[in-house]
Amino acid sequence: TIQYSEKLHTRAKAELEVITEYMRLTTGKLSRKVEDLDTLGFMMQVLKEVREKECSIELEIRPIMEMYQMLERYLPAGFMEKEEIDKKTVLRSYWKKLIAQALRRGDELSNKQIQYKRELQNDIRAFKIDVCNF
Repeated sequence: TIQYSEKLHTRAKAELEVITEYMRLTTGKLSRKVEDLDTLGFMMQVLKEVREKECSIELEIRPIMEMYQMLERYLPAGFMEKEEIDKKTVLRSYWKKLIAQALRRGDELSNKQIQYKRELQNDIRAFKIDVCNF
């Protein structure tokens, strides 16, 4: 059973690392400034990815938490490092913060879309006038 516990802990820790790293990277991506069409496209792709992940994230988090519950039940205290305990403890709240950030970014982009559309329409009008004058 010690080997099983070690393997379970290794697996739980690895999966926890993968999901927290995904959240960290995605949070960083959502923080990028949108300055041109390329970064806008990138941001829209990140927002799409977050929306898709939102449907399945609980299916990823739940097994990790269940593995840790099993380990905590049958192993003595102190088998986990403090950093690992912290990551496990804040996993769901970290995801909720990421979702909130994605929603804010989506709203910001929607508001900027109106501004960019007006600017584009004004530029098109000016271009038409320039073509007529030429």
